[in-house]
Amino acid sequence: MHIPPMRPKFEFEFPIEQSDAIGLLSSVMDAEDYPIEGRIAGNHLMLVVPPKQRHFWSPWLNLEMHDMDGDMHKLTLVQGRFSPNPAIWTGYMMVYSSLAVLVFLAAIFGISQMILQSSPWAFQFIIVILVIAALMYWSSLIGQKIAQSQMHELYDITIQTLAHGSGLETVDDPTSKSELPKTTQHSQP
Repeated sequence: MHIPPMRPKFEFEFPIEQSDAIGLLSSVMDAEDYPIEGRIAGNHLMLVVPPKQRHFWSPWLNLEMHDMDGDMHKLTLVQGRFSPNPAIWTGYMMVYSSLAVLVFLAAIFGISQMILQSSPWAFQFIIVILVIAALMYWSSLIGQKIAQSQMHELYDITIQTLAHGSGLETVDDPTSKSELPKTTQHSQP
């Protein structure tokens, strides 16, 4: 059984210099006719949809660009990872950390109750905590489903920009090897 990731990712190689790849995506972010905004810090780019189109589950696409030496020319490895707004992601991770601490404390308390030969009712909290964690995971998958069209929009703009900028006519779609959710509305880049 495949367990969907909370933060889907993809990886792609383009026959283009790293600085050129970053420049292409930077020009797309600055263009008025493209529906993305973003920031650049070194070889890291963060692409988002404009504020008017953003909602609670809107994706943020984090891209890392790495130089690679190809057989004939330079290659750039593009690694992308989708996530929700960083504040939402931090909140999720804080809640998951808190739940892990509560499981640990409930287990210690339950073991103490067993040692004292009393009813280990504290173990019941572990079940409740695990159900809460599963509901949070499920809510993240629902959020991905809600944001799916925006994820594919960011993905398509990134792949098409780098493909055209590197002179490629067609690009093998890495979606089948990536963790990006599938959709029937997704147009092949």
